[in-house]
Amino acid sequence: MSRLAMAAVLFAATLAAQEWPSERFVSAEVCSDCHARLYEPGSPPPREAAIVHHGQSAAPVDLNSIGPYALWSASMMANSARDPYWKAKVRFETRTTPAAAEAIENTCLSCHAPMQQYDRRAEGQTLRFDALDAVGEQGVSCTVCHQISPENFGKADSFTAGFVINEQRRIFGPHANPFPMPMRMHTGRMPTQADHILDSALCGTCHTVITPTLTAGGEQTGRFLEQATYLEWLDSSYPRSNKTCQSCHLAPLENAAGDPAAMYIAHTPHGGFFPPTRPRKPFGLHTFGGANVQGLGLDAERDGDRLTARVRLVNSAGHKLPTGFPSRRLWLRFAVTDAAGKIVFESGAWDPATGEILARLDATEFEPHRDVIRDPAQTAIYEAEMAAADGGATHSLMRAARWSKDNRLLPLGFVADRGRPDGLEDLSTAPVGVEGDANFRAGADQVDYIAVVEPGGGPWTVTVEALFQSIKPDHAGALSGPTAEEETFRKLFRSVDEPALIGQEQVVVR
Repeated sequence: MSRLAMAAVLFAATLAAQEWPSERFVSAEVCSDCHARLYEPGSPPPREAAIVHHGQSAAPVDLNSIGPYALWSASMMANSARDPYWKAKVRFETRTTPAAAEAIENTCLSCHAPMQQYDRRAEGQTLRFDALDAVGEQGVSCTVCHQISPENFGKADSFTAGFVINEQRRIFGPHANPFPMPMRMHTGRMPTQADHILDSALCGTCHTVITPTLTAGGEQTGRFLEQATYLEWLDSSYPRSNKTCQSCHLAPLENAAGDPAAMYIAHTPHGGFFPPTRPRKPFGLHTFGGANVQGLGLDAERDGDRLTARVRLVNSAGHKLPTGFPSRRLWLRFAVTDAAGKIVFESGAWDPATGEILARLDATEFEPHRDVIRDPAQTAIYEAEMAAADGGATHSLMRAARWSKDNRLLPLGFVADRGRPDGLEDLSTAPVGVEGDANFRAGADQVDYIAVVEPGGGPWTVTVEALFQSIKPDHAGALSGPTAEEETFRKLFRSVDEPALIGQEQVVVR
C-alpha cells in the first residue's frame, strides 16, 4: 500500500472515530484497525511465535486469532454490559429496592458500562440502565484500561470503579519507545510506556466492590464487601512473588520451551507492518479468561467394610476459589462403585434437569463446611453465602450485611486482611464457618470420606470430580420477576445450567 493510500485509510478511520459519541474514549472497532491481524495475509508468520505454550502442552495456532481485539471481543470484558445474568440481576436489585434504583443502576454501570458512565460521572450526572447506548454496550473496552491513571491505585477510593481516566489522551502500554505516529493520526492519542498498566491495583479498581446495606426503603445501615478479588490477592503470597492479575489473565505468548515469544503488537490497516516497528515481548494475550485452576488429589484404602478416602484440593489461583460474584460455587462429587458398576456411595450428585445438588442432610439454609463426610446427603461445597442484617439468608446485594458462610479455597500464603488498605477496617477477607477444620488452610483443603461397603463386592472404583457453577440454581431462581431481562435470563439459564468439570481423579481399592 502506498503512503497516500495508507494516509487515506487512516483519515477515514479518524473520521469514524470522530463520529463516536464520546470524546474521552475510542471505540474498540477503531483500535481493531491496527490491533487485530498480527501478520500480513499470505506472508509467513514470525517463526518464534508460531507456537503457544499452555503449561502442559504446546500447539500451533493461527496468529490472526490471538490479536488483542480478536481475543478481547470474545471475553467477558467486551460483553460486560450484554451479559444476560448481569442485566437480570440489575432488574432484580432495583425492583427489590426501588427507592435506590438510580444509585443501584449507576453503581452497576460504572464497572459494566464504564465508558458511558464515566462520561456522565465527569459531568456530575448518573447513568440509568435504560439509557445505555453504543458506548456503554461496548463494555470494558480498550480505552478504559489503557487510559487509567495510577494516581489513586490501591487506595479505598479507587475501589468500586473509582478509577481515574487521564486527561492527557495518553494510551498506556508496557513497552518502551512506542512508535507514536499511527496512533496519533488514527485516534488523536499518544502511546506511552507505563509500568502501572501491569499493576494489579489497576484491576482492583473494579474487582473490589463494596456495596451499601439497604433497608427496603433505601436507607443505608452499613456496607458489605461484595467482591474482594484484589484484596484476596493482596492477602496471598502472589504479590511477594511478583505474580499479578495480568500474569494469569493476560498471560504472555510463549514458544514451545515456555519462554516469552516476540510478536508485532500492531499492524497497518491493510495487514502489513509499520517499518519502524519490531516484534515485542512479552506479548500479552487479551483473553481475560477465568482462572479457576486447582489441583485435585485422591487416595483410598479399605479395612473390612470401611472404605476411607482422602481428597485434597489445591488452589493455584492468586485469590479465593471461586472468587468474585457470590453466585459461584465449587463442589465435590464423590462416588464409590462396586465390581458390578453399582454405586454404593455417592455424595454431591446433581440433577441434570435443574443443576442443583440433590441430597441435603438437614433443612438449614445452606450446606455447612464439611471436613469429614459419612453420609451421602453431605456435600463438600466451597462457596460464599450472604446474610441480611437480621441474620437471614438473602440473594440481594443491597440486603447483604455479612457472610454467613465463606469457605472458598484460600490462595497460597493467605493471611486475612494482611493487605487491607486504610479505610476498610470494618471489612474482612477472613473465611467464615471453617472453625475447627485443621485441614482447611492457605492454598489447600482436605476432605475425608468414610463409606460402608460389602466386603465381597470389590474391587471398588472411587471417583472424585470437582464441579463448578458460575450461577447457583437458587440464585437464578431468585430472578423470578416480570421484567424482560429476568424472563430472558430464565429462558437461557435452563439450557446452560450444567456444571463444568474442572478436575477428576479415580483410584481402585481392593
